[in-house]
Formats: sequence, C-alpha cells, structure tokens
Amino acid sequence: MSTVTDSQRSRIMIGCYFVMFTIAAYGLSLATIQQPMLDSMGGGSYFSLITLIAAICMTIMTPIGGRLIDGLGNRKVTLYAGAISLISGLVMAFVPNLWVFIIMRILFSMAQGAMSSVPYILAREVNPPQVQGKIFGMLATVLAVGSFVGSWLAGVLVQNNLMWLAVAFPCLTLAPGTWLIYKNMYDDSHEGGLHLDWMGMILLTVCLSTLLLAMNFGARMGWFNGLIMTGFLVGFGSLLAFVYWENRAAVPLVPMALFQNRQYVLLLAITFCTVFYLIALNNYLPLGVQNVLQAGTSASGSLQLPKTIVLILVPTAFGIWVAKRKSHTWMALALSCIFVIVPCALLVFVGVNMPIWFIMLMVGLTGIADAFRSVAATPAAQEVLKPSDLGIGTSMIGFTITLANSIAATVDGIAYDSLSAAEAGIVGMSHGIDTTFLLSAGVAVIGLLLVVLFFRPIMNKNSRTSAAEQAETARD
Repeated sequence: MSTVTDSQRSRIMIGCYFVMFTIAAYGLSLATIQQPMLDSMGGGSYFSLITLIAAICMTIMTPIGGRLIDGLGNRKVTLYAGAISLISGLVMAFVPNLWVFIIMRILFSMAQGAMSSVPYILAREVNPPQVQGKIFGMLATVLAVGSFVGSWLAGVLVQNNLMWLAVAFPCLTLAPGTWLIYKNMYDDSHEGGLHLDWMGMILLTVCLSTLLLAMNFGARMGWFNGLIMTGFLVGFGSLLAFVYWENRAAVPLVPMALFQNRQYVLLLAITFCTVFYLIALNNYLPLGVQNVLQAGTSASGSLQLPKTIVLILVPTAFGIWVAKRKSHTWMALALSCIFVIVPCALLVFVGVNMPIWFIMLMVGLTGIADAFRSVAATPAAQEVLKPSDLGIGTSMIGFTITLANSIAATVDGIAYDSLSAAEAGIVGMSHGIDTTFLLSAGVAVIGLLLVVLFFRPIMNKNSRTSAAEQAETARD
C-alpha cells in the first residue's frame, strides 16, 4: 500500500476540510437563495420540485459515488466530481437562465453526492489510528462551520444585491480543496480498474426515485392516489429486483455481504435512529416558535446558534476520547441517543408558555448528540469493512442519514397534518409539533436499546479478543 509523507498528509487533510466546508456551505447557501434566484428567472413555482429532484440526485449518487471511489480511487473521484461541482456552481452564478440553472443544479447535486464520502475515507486512509478520532472531530466541526457560514453569508450577500457571489463563494474553498487532494494523494485506484454495475445503478435509481417521490407527494396528493400507489409498487418492486440482482452480480454496486455483518448493520440502524429527529428540529420547531409562541422569524432563525457553537467546540475532544479505548465507541453512541431522547422528550411540551431560552438550550444539547455520533459511527463502520468495500461502506452511512430524513419527513408530515387539521388554531398546531418530537424521542429510544442490548456485547467481545491476541503476541 502506498503511503504519504507528513507534509502530504497535512495538505490532503486541509483539502478535505475545504471540500467538507464547501459541501456544507453550498447545502445551506442554496437553500437560502434558491427561491430569490428562481423568482428572478421567472421560475419561483419550481422551488419545491427542484429541491426534491436535487435531493434525490444526491441521495442516489452517494452509494454510487462510494463504488466509484472503490474503483477509481479518492484522488480521481475528487478531481472529476470537484471539477463538475466547480463548473456547475459557477454557471449557476453567472448564467441567469432557468433551464440552465435546473440542469446545473442537478449536475451539481450528483457531483456533490459522489464526493461526499471522500473526506471520511481519506481521514482513515492517510492518518495513523491514534489521530483518526481527532480528525473525525475536526470534520464535524468544519461541517458545522460551513453550514453556519453558508446560510449566514448567502443571506447577507443577497441583501446587498450580490446574488452571483452568494452562489459562487463556496467555490473559493472547493477549488483549492480539490487541487490539494489531487496533488498530494497517491493513485489509490483499484488494480482491476473500474467495473460499474449498470443494471444495479438503474434499479437503484428507479427504486429511490419512485419511493422518495411517492413519500414526498403522498401527503399532498393522498396516500391512496393511483400515482402514489403506483410509485410505491414500482419502488418496492425495483428494490426486490435490486437485491436479487446484486446477489448475482460479479461486481455489485452494493455488496449484499455488507449486510451479513451484524456490527455494520447495527451501526447503520443506530445512525438512522440518532438522526431521525433532525426533521422535527429543523422544520417543525421553527414553525412552532413562529406560530405557537408568536416569537417571529428572528427568534426562530437563532435557534440553531447554540448547536453550531457546540459543534464547533466539542467534536475534536470527543473524537480523541473515543479513540482512546474501543469501549468508548458504544458509550459515545449511547450518549448520542440520550442527548436526542432528553431534548426531544422535553420539547414534546412546546406551547405558548415555553421560554425561547429553554428551547435554544434543548437545541444545543442535540449538538452533543451529533458530535458523539459523528466521531463514533463512521470510524466504527470503517473498522469492519474490507479495503475493497471502504468507499461503498462509508457512503452507506451518508445514505442512511439521507434516507432517515426522507422517512422522518413523511412520518412527521402525516402526524403534523393530521393533528393540526383535527383541531383548528394554535392548539392543533401545537399538538402536531409535539407529536413530531414524541416520535423522534421514541426512535432514539430504539437506538439506545440497539446500542446497549446488541452493539455493546459485540464491542466487548471484540475488545476481549483483541486483548487476548495482543497478550499472545507479547508472549511470543
């Protein structure tokens, strides 16, 4: 296996931080400015559709990008995806045409999905084990900073009539990040070259597209609408076909053997449970602050500030702690679940008398949950992966997070719409919002049970086996 020098390692990781900042900044900046951009081009009514298509494209390309990394290597995927992101980002900024914007938005989302796992994979591949926890903590911090800066700076630039700069500014970190990784990383492409599972890609695309579209439009069109039911039938049918094909493909897109590893499957399930709450926190809590507490948009916009501060300050320290002992991994995941359960359980009582400072405190506590998860789940999953499956295996963590958000949006939407419609006014709205947090707390409880009852015994057994092997090696 090729290695890198200390100076190359440092430059590669700086490149990873730049790429991670860009992904986070673009995600929030485009969410902030997409509506005024579309309005200026006469396409304001396309906002929801474009957002949904972009999300589906990024979701689909996350596992495909992981397999591309396993074949082409991180170096080439970073170059190709980075170049596509850079070009499409600049075209969106300087070519004010609706259809050009839509095409570039789709290409941009696909490229971002393809390279989203690169920083996490390189964090493991180029760094010694004793510093990997710290590196994963730094990635979590950069993600938080990028999200905050992207949203805030894009809003400021739009207010000052600098729309083009609001779209283009993340390219200032994308270009050097891509160059630093490509210039300093060795050629880590697979010796056998790239073998794409085209049928698997088609089936996965059909499956995710139909299921996500059906889940997103089901609440508006009715779950028994013919198109929605057809979408679910096609989606689940293509899912079964995908599993059947992948079990027989020579080089599968998603090796089904991954899901025979109990520890890996548990980590995916725990990750799902610890991020399910995000829709309630990011979508329904601001709605409650504005409409139930009557606090206005400025108050709802400041809710995420405590969480951002927490995610800037603590992930690196948590990463160092997790890396010290194997047993700290399950403890970190358990704490991640607990710091979702407690705030969500207390936010079940959102009402006109709940103070804003208390809500902000609860939001800040969820930052601790995200910090623990980010430094524990991905490294633990990577430990059980074969080198040939590191790309697809790592990308499945990101895919699980996206899938959890999609399912949570559907479930929370059903709960909120049903309860807010059952009782008019603030009371019905409050009941709907409270229920989204009750659901989130319940899912996190399931995650905690998975950690304590199933994941912890596996980690303890692995620790005893590792200690016995080290003792035997020492005697020899």
